Amino acid sequence: MFSVKDKRVLITGGASGIGLALVRHFQSAGATVAVIDLCSSEQLDATGAEVYLADVGDEAQLADAFGNAAADSPLDVVINNAGIALPEGRYEDADLSNLDKVLHVNVRGVYLGLKYAARYLRDGGAIINTASAAAHITFPEYSSYSVSKGGVLAMTRTAALQLGRRGIRVNAVSPGTVLTPMESSEGAEARISVQATALERPARVEDILGAYHFLAADESSYITGTEIRVDGGWIAGMTYNLMERALA
Repeated sequence: MFSVKDKRVLITGGASGIGLALVRHFQSAGATVAVIDLCSSEQLDATGAEVYLADVGDEAQLADAFGNAAADSPLDVVINNAGIALPEGRYEDADLSNLDKVLHVNVRGVYLGLKYAARYLRDGGAIINTASAAAHITFPEYSSYSVSKGGVLAMTRTAALQLGRRGIRVNAVSPGTVLTPMESSEGAEARISVQATALERPARVEDILGAYHFLAADESSYITGTEIRVDGGWIAGMTYNLMERALA
C-alpha cells in the first residue's frame, strides 16, 4: 500500500530544509529523484539525486531544467516546493523589493512549475505544491509570505480542474512551523508554536513527509484540488496554553 517505488519524482527547492528531507525520503522509498534548485549543497550532492540548477521564477531556466529531468521518461510526481520568506515590517515601511522577491519564487515559481509539470507529467501523475499554514493564519508583519501561500492554494485548485481529465491530481501540503535552516528552535515562530499548537511544539521535517508520500501514491487517486494541513493543530483554534496565559 502507498508505494512510490520506481516513480520518477521531481522536487524544486531540494537543496535544504523540507526539500532535502523530501529527496532523502522518496529515495529511501525506492523512487528516482531529480531536483531543481538555484544552487546545490553538500547534503544534496551526497544523495546522488539528479540536480538541475535553475531559478524557478525564470521561465527559460525552468523549462530547460524540466526538459532535462524528463528527457528519458515522463515524470510521475512533481513537488513544487521552492519557497522563500523575507523580512517585511509594516506596510508603511515595507521594502517592495522583498515583496517582489517573495512573489517571484513563491507564486511565479509555482505557476511555472505547474505549467511545465503539465507538459512533462504522465497522465495519472501527481503534483504536490508546498503551501503553508500562513495562508490561513498569519502574523501582523507577515503579509507577503501569507499572500504568496494563499496564491499557491488558489493555483492548486485551478490546476486540479484543468488537469483532471488527464487523471493528474493536484494537491497542496500546508506545514505549520517546521524546524529547518530557515527556522531554528530558538526563533520567535518556533517559540510561539509551543503556545499556539495543540501538540505544543514546532514540527520536525520528518513530521510532514507522510503527507507528501500519501498524495504521491496511486492509492490517493481520487484526491485532488485540496490541501493537507500539517500544522500541529495551529489552525484548529485556541489552545489551553493560550487560554491559560490570557487568563493568568
